[in-house]
Amino acid sequence: MSDYSESAARFARDTASHRMTVLHDDGLYRHLRFRNPETDGRAPFDLITWPYNLVVKSGWVFHFDIDATPDMFVLFRRTAFPGEINPGYWSEKVRAGRDEVEGFDPNLFEEQVKRYVVHSIRDGEAPRGIGAEVTREIFEMGDIFDEASARSALADFRYEGWDFGDLSEWDFSDYNPGFLHSCRAIRRGIDLYDAARKRAEVAA
Repeated sequence: MSDYSESAARFARDTASHRMTVLHDDGLYRHLRFRNPETDGRAPFDLITWPYNLVVKSGWVFHFDIDATPDMFVLFRRTAFPGEINPGYWSEKVRAGRDEVEGFDPNLFEEQVKRYVVHSIRDGEAPRGIGAEVTREIFEMGDIFDEASARSALADFRYEGWDFGDLSEWDFSDYNPGFLHSCRAIRRGIDLYDAARKRAEVAA
């Protein structure tokens, strides 16, 4: 999996001044809207819950459900990593939007190919000039805009008898940016909701 620190930092900046508007809050039935009223509405999102269900609308829409937890806020609070999201576990709870959870990641593809080439060179298995040839044939001239074409480019590559071997175990998929953004929206929204509840309790 990739390092998500850059996108996490961008999300934090975009939502740092978000405020919560309560459209509905009746037990497990909630509709909460989050946006920065002082800006042009960058990165707004909604959280909608009912028993065993949560929908996040953040430009993407994902519907989570789990039969064992009536209040989905409890599930996300309990399973979040400290200060982080938990996309691995949360992706298992997606009911609608599953096609948008993971997809081909060209950066991950490039990283894995280059690592394989470097290891082959270090092990003395690759011919001289292999690095330049892979760069030219795969990354400069190859059509690697989706997983099928990327796998085809690797399968077709030959240089002085060297190839990429068995590709069946190679995995070029990663969490889509929209899914990660939505997970962060859930985490941020629950944090703002909890903070507002605490302020209300103190004021009472």
